[in-house]
Amino acid sequence: MMKKFLVFCLFFLCGEILFAQTSNRDFSKYEHKHLFHKPWIANNKFLLDYLKSIDYQNKKDNLYCIPVRFYVFGKNNPPNELDIKETLENLNKLYALNNTLISFKLYDIKKVEKKRFDNFGYYSNFPFQSIFRHKKGVMNVFLVSKLKKMGKKNRDLEYTGACNNLNHTVVIASKQDASVVSHEVGHFFGLKHPHKNFNKGKNRQEAVDRDVFRHGLFARGRNCEICGDGLSDTPAQPHLVKHTDKNCNYLSPDLTDKRGKKYLPEIDNIMSYTSGKQCRRNFTQMQKGVMLYSCEKKDKKNLWKKEKSFADSFEPDYSFGLATILKDKILQDHTLDYKYFKKGKKVLQDEDFFKFSLSKKVNVEKSKLVIDSKNNSLIVSFFKENGGDFLPFKEVSTLSNQKTEIELRNFTSGTYYVIVKQKDNNLSLEKISYSITLDLNKE
Repeated sequence: MMKKFLVFCLFFLCGEILFAQTSNRDFSKYEHKHLFHKPWIANNKFLLDYLKSIDYQNKKDNLYCIPVRFYVFGKNNPPNELDIKETLENLNKLYALNNTLISFKLYDIKKVEKKRFDNFGYYSNFPFQSIFRHKKGVMNVFLVSKLKKMGKKNRDLEYTGACNNLNHTVVIASKQDASVVSHEVGHFFGLKHPHKNFNKGKNRQEAVDRDVFRHGLFARGRNCEICGDGLSDTPAQPHLVKHTDKNCNYLSPDLTDKRGKKYLPEIDNIMSYTSGKQCRRNFTQMQKGVMLYSCEKKDKKNLWKKEKSFADSFEPDYSFGLATILKDKILQDHTLDYKYFKKGKKVLQDEDFFKFSLSKKVNVEKSKLVIDSKNNSLIVSFFKENGGDFLPFKEVSTLSNQKTEIELRNFTSGTYYVIVKQKDNNLSLEKISYSITLDLNKE
């Protein structure tokens, strides 16, 4: 009996600290209630001063690169490598678009091939799995085919993503809009929903008026710096699923807060709940400040600093299944990434995979692949796909600090793969970078 009671308590605790996204239900009541240990609560000037202290306005390069471990759940039609690549690309795309100064790279992939996880349970599976499958020092992301309320196959409420605020594990259903993973990773960094407590009383609901003062027992200050998400530059808003359409239109212009002021919500905020998830594309300045400050205070911040990693926006691209597609005359800048182990030892393990196709309309006699080796010699290997097999076709070495043009005159129509790796295992280089361009001559 005691064992059952302890299991129930553990389940209840985990359930109370999950953030979830769904199209028709408000989960703000499950958010972590203790915001007051955050230094910006009732003092948003803290975030502006912090951004100024790191010279945010003049920063162009990322400050942090977060390693991501993917746990892939399911046995029948589970998410594949391309789903992982798309999820990571979506995450990097929106965080770069918003100049968050944070990027993400693949750490590794763990597969949990069990049929009972084909319909992954938000309540029945996620709380326990997020405790037992969790690596320190990385961001742990569960990728599932379907995320259900209780893991039932039929007639069960379906979610798109969630975050366990106890250990910051993220779960995402595959093939979702880019804002879904960006939203949940926002929770990983400590961001809250702007609509939090919107349906509560005056003292707990965020006021539309930015100058309303709150006299609280634990925190006193402007209401907008304490209630809602605690950030004054995210306007007060209701649960927008019920007040927006799929085309990102706000449908309730006369809706007011408890003080009679009309809501003027930002439909495009990534941390909002909107009817159309494609509407969400932006973070505010203070939201970015929260995320960067979170990186600064994490115990693994030294491993996350950008100078420890040079993962590019095309990662992961370390296998045939994750190969980056080369497009005609489009230059791509790439890096070969180091992995760091105990005591700061670094090892170069990265290889970049590419894919391109040649049609009969391409004049291969005048077509080429151009590699510009910035600071190190490279080995470029070509493979031709043949019925699922990858047959070695050609290998070329490039020189450091030189542009190498590889002619395609002996190539026939079909699909080709290219692997780029370092020629000499030179670990003294600060950064190994190169550019690659496919230059096709079409008749």
